[in-house]
Amino acid sequence: MRKLIVILLAISQFFILYSKNIEPDKDNTPQDTLKVYYLDEVVVSSSVKETNQLKNLPTAVSVISPKQLSNSQIESLPDMSGAIPNFFIPSYGSKVSTPIYIRGIGARLGSQTVSLYVDNVPSFNPSAFDFEFQDIQRVEVLRGAQGTLYGRNAIGGIVNIYTLSPLSFQGTSLMLSGGNYGQFSVKGSNYSKLSDNFGLSVAAYYQKDNGYFVNKYSGKNVDASKNAGGKIKMEWEITPSFKALLFSNYDYVNGGAFPYMHKDSTAVNFNEPSSYKRHLITNGLSLQYLGNGFSLNSTTGYQFLKDDMKMDQDYTPLSVFSIRQQQTQHSVSQEITLKSENQSKYRWVIGAFGFYDNRTIDTPVAIKKDGIVGLQSVFDRLSQSPGVPVVMKYTTEQIDLPGVYKKPSSGLALFHQSTLNDLFGLNGLSATAGIRFDYEHAKIDYSTESKGADIEFRFKQAPPAVPGISVNGDTLMQGAFSKSFWQVLPKFALKYQPVETAFVYLSASKGYKTGGYNEQSFSKLLQNSLMESLMRNAMKKMPPRPGGGGAPAAPPTGDVKIPTLEEQLSYAPEISWTYELGGRFEFFERRLSTTFALFYTKVDNIQIIKLEDQGRSGRTITNAGKSESKGVELSMRYNPTDNFTLFAEYGFADAKFKNYQTEKIENGKTVQVDYSGNYIPFAPQHTFSIGASYVYNFKRGLFIDRLIANIQYTGAGKIYWTEDNSVYQPFYGLTNASLTVEKNSFALELWGKNIFDKKYNSFYFRASDMTGKENAYLQRGYPVRFGATVRYTINR
Repeated sequence: MRKLIVILLAISQFFILYSKNIEPDKDNTPQDTLKVYYLDEVVVSSSVKETNQLKNLPTAVSVISPKQLSNSQIESLPDMSGAIPNFFIPSYGSKVSTPIYIRGIGARLGSQTVSLYVDNVPSFNPSAFDFEFQDIQRVEVLRGAQGTLYGRNAIGGIVNIYTLSPLSFQGTSLMLSGGNYGQFSVKGSNYSKLSDNFGLSVAAYYQKDNGYFVNKYSGKNVDASKNAGGKIKMEWEITPSFKALLFSNYDYVNGGAFPYMHKDSTAVNFNEPSSYKRHLITNGLSLQYLGNGFSLNSTTGYQFLKDDMKMDQDYTPLSVFSIRQQQTQHSVSQEITLKSENQSKYRWVIGAFGFYDNRTIDTPVAIKKDGIVGLQSVFDRLSQSPGVPVVMKYTTEQIDLPGVYKKPSSGLALFHQSTLNDLFGLNGLSATAGIRFDYEHAKIDYSTESKGADIEFRFKQAPPAVPGISVNGDTLMQGAFSKSFWQVLPKFALKYQPVETAFVYLSASKGYKTGGYNEQSFSKLLQNSLMESLMRNAMKKMPPRPGGGGAPAAPPTGDVKIPTLEEQLSYAPEISWTYELGGRFEFFERRLSTTFALFYTKVDNIQIIKLEDQGRSGRTITNAGKSESKGVELSMRYNPTDNFTLFAEYGFADAKFKNYQTEKIENGKTVQVDYSGNYIPFAPQHTFSIGASYVYNFKRGLFIDRLIANIQYTGAGKIYWTEDNSVYQPFYGLTNASLTVEKNSFALELWGKNIFDKKYNSFYFRASDMTGKENAYLQRGYPVRFGATVRYTINR
């Protein structure tokens, strides 16, 4: 403990020399406000469960204000990619998947490593992460494991989104925007106080685009989309000490998806439908009672998601594979916290959290006529082998593999966190400690089958008049499995803040990502069961061999251990520990604000995506030993004058497998490979953002009140696409810019995204066709986009 304190003191003293002339805040009210040094903007940043103020948290945190969102053209969560150190969201071609990577930790499939909360209500499915931002009060990104206060699926961090309050803000806004590629959007909202203590807000939006990538097969854009939604929010201060907040958000998406093309091609070229449609409803009820030195907070959440995804899974003009995935999900959550509300040296919070999530996935896969041709070629090669007396032929043009998977899960948690200030009598030294007991139960109820798997056996020596032997291989798999997880998630942090404008901290925290069951594993399992059924039924109809003895006996398995079905379906939780040294310092009368963080994260049982049969049998989740990630994060914001802002964000993450052995297919044979020491795929090693904002105020009486100019460069890379690290996307950067003219309540903005039309790949993967040939596919990045936006805003 003494060594840790000495380290904190030593780091702090250097910066205190430059910041000690800055007077500390004299406002001692308990309200937590954060001054964002970006056009003198101040946002309220209270929390229902943090024992430290947000601006002084002993963890790496970034806060994005409404003005920053507007000036950086951030309209959804993926637009934040790269704008925050080590924060990256790749584009996978639709809103069905919005994986968030923080510090090299992320997930393409299954449970997320970064959780999302909207007005303190959690989302349980990454298919719900990408929605239109409107009337956002602030966005918080907490990096590093946040398991103590947030529990499951927060080993990489947390994203908190808060919307405007109709009690704190009143006004009306309208926005109309258009651009190239058929971009069009309209938004409107109204915030009103219906009485001194009751506020109501309503908002709606609609946007569309014609898509950016042409499908060579159809001659139409493959990714045209429409998005619409609305929300309502009511806030009632029933008494000075008791208030309630109720909100409901609805988001609708309908459009094309997955503009994947062969790596040697210049255009998308496939024949089957590829689209995504989603209905998303999020409701929340928050109650708060302020007592004498404490607050009691309750947050009840409900989320409904219903979507429909269609994909041409062979990505070619041939009719080989197609899939349609339909999800229906009901999620209910309840959190209650009791928190101290005073300025004493000891602050605390205790809480309980529970949830129930019921997700049904209907995933019919179709092997179509060209796929049957590929399967038939396997039979043809087998029939040509010496000693095989029969010719086998599929008698159908399509095999259907329907499946319905119900995946209910539930959980309970108890947590506590305490912060003790002025530790050992030293002013500014504080310690934060917490612990969480987390329980979860996961279940899968499955029903899947094959339809149309009919083949005909014909003996080579048989006369043409002799009919063949028809065999049906249709098979059915039904059953249920369940498992439970227990986790204890501690946290400890030391912080030294000798003055208001400088602090450093050391922290250690544990996180975990839940385990579960692979519904996509059934694609391979069902195909194996289908082949076994075909052979078993065929052997029953085969005539006895000369000399008797019936059908040949199955070969002995020896000492080979065959995993059970549940073992093949399930994957274990992922456990992480994050260690961090960081701080914040402000200089020159707070015109210069800097933050830094050094981190080290180790992960056990890391969950990765595995391509079954090189993509022919879907993608599943498997545990892959251990990994580690270490790096640095730096942020700077400088206001040389009141109307000029410079900012820079940089993150470096060295994320590698520490112990990972697996298998792969080479030349038709299964070989053992060791990826230990390789970089983790899909996570960039570097993120970088730099930009400037300038405001020029004209004299009164002119036809223009002010002129606002913004420019921002955001980059990411190197990004390895495969576990063997043989293919990667080099570092690339995109430049966005805008110029806004304001007069009274009106504003006209001219904007551009990727204004230099940088070429890059946003996604890359490999998949094998029915013959076993491996092909590489990718998604190109979005081209240059530009347009204009008109805004009308009345703030009261």
